[in-house]
Amino acid sequence: MLKITPKKLKVAIGIVTKKILTGPIEVSVDLTRKCTTDCIMCWYWSPLLKQRPSQEWLSQHIEYELFQKLIKDFKKLKVKRIIFGGQGDPFLYPDIMKVIETTKENGIEACLITSGYYFNEERIKRLVELKVDHIDVSMQAAISETYKKIHPTLKEGTFERIKGSLLLLSELKKKLNQKNPTVTLINAICNLNYQDTVKMVEFAHEMGAGGVGYKRVDIIPETKEILLNDEQLDELKSLLKKAKEKAINLGIKTSLDFYDKYISEGLTTGNYTSRYYTQIPCYVGWLSSRILSDGSVIPCCGCYAPPLGNIRNNSFYEIWYSKEYQKFRQESINIQKNSGLVENCKCYSCIDFEFNLGVYKKLHPLGSEKQLP
Repeated sequence: MLKITPKKLKVAIGIVTKKILTGPIEVSVDLTRKCTTDCIMCWYWSPLLKQRPSQEWLSQHIEYELFQKLIKDFKKLKVKRIIFGGQGDPFLYPDIMKVIETTKENGIEACLITSGYYFNEERIKRLVELKVDHIDVSMQAAISETYKKIHPTLKEGTFERIKGSLLLLSELKKKLNQKNPTVTLINAICNLNYQDTVKMVEFAHEMGAGGVGYKRVDIIPETKEILLNDEQLDELKSLLKKAKEKAINLGIKTSLDFYDKYISEGLTTGNYTSRYYTQIPCYVGWLSSRILSDGSVIPCCGCYAPPLGNIRNNSFYEIWYSKEYQKFRQESINIQKNSGLVENCKCYSCIDFEFNLGVYKKLHPLGSEKQLP
């Protein structure tokens, strides 16, 4: 059950009236594009890729001075949280702690998406001191053997080192009687790690994490080989049921009902959510936004081109209320009639589908369950 806050109420009224009455609830900010963990499923750094990103692409980042301007716009728009992650690992951004501190000082939640590879004792202590709100740790494995398959270029012992950091984080929170940062271990399921599905719940409990985020793998041509086959999918279906039972018993949060119903079938094809946009609108233009390391503003993780503006040319506030952004909103909320939008964006694997579905059910409480498969 979603808690209705004044912010969410304004967003909901904006959706119903097809107007923009306030800023997004959350904004994802890609501070850097640098990463060295070479996850097998990554669009940019997978060892399966034939070509690596250029040095020019890699060097683009959000300068701290530019971030300070962003914060002013976020406060004006009453943004609730900032998510630092994206194309690179935020801990490879030199001013990451200063950025987090600035975010918290301005009353905005700070959330991180990281591999955990760049954790150390000093950083862990500082994250707890700053009371970072949430951290998604992209483990993709519950045991070291699986971790090595997902990260074939990393040194032996990396998995155990990250475990040590997670345990330290949990111990410090207990010592200070502090719940933040809350932690979710991310597990993007593919044919190299699906057998860890139940183990991920046990691992999260052992590490003091509050949840496991089961995710779909976004496939590009070079990574098709990590999709599941039909036999593996059948095995996974059984494991998902066991994982759900285990999660309930151990008090670990998951969205396994959603994952099993809407995502799991697509693990054999890489096509997860495209059929649902003939049935429900896309509300992402009211809920969130994303800023890439080059300053480009895009509406979500699946719609890269063309960008709706660039914070090096205009303020985020101006871009959020721009004609270009409003055009996207009108097209996306009527996505059933705008096949071109679906073709240009990655709606076949929508990262925001769970949120869209939740909003749809809130706005259409009567009959929404009957309409959707």
